[in-house]
Amino acid sequence: MSQKRSRRGKKSGFAEEDAGPYAVESKPSAPAHATVELAAGGRLVIPAPMRAALGMKVGDRLTVRLEGNELRIHTYEEGLRQAHELVGKYLPENAVDEFLRWRREEATREAKKRERWSKDE
Repeated sequence: MSQKRSRRGKKSGFAEEDAGPYAVESKPSAPAHATVELAAGGRLVIPAPMRAALGMKVGDRLTVRLEGNELRIHTYEEGLRQAHELVGKYLPENAVDEFLRWRREEATREAKKRERWSKDE
């Protein structure tokens, strides 16, 4: 029977943990290529310069996607940006304003209906 070990007090190995209170957030340039080793349990360590360049921090949720024979990894924020870029070209520039205008008009119509129904009673 395997026994789970407590990870309290154990550092994850990310440099950000050691940055201290005076850490400056910047996006340094990172090499576009690195060779890494696949560890036990399928763990893969993204080199610190690449994590920093992509704005990845300890605890961030990442999206991992298989494209052909390649593994693509990006942050949640990058996924949102890509989705907005993809969908944004199909939306009018003032989509929120148009939606709010439509919703106000709809609310006015609903209020008039309720008013008529209450008069009939």
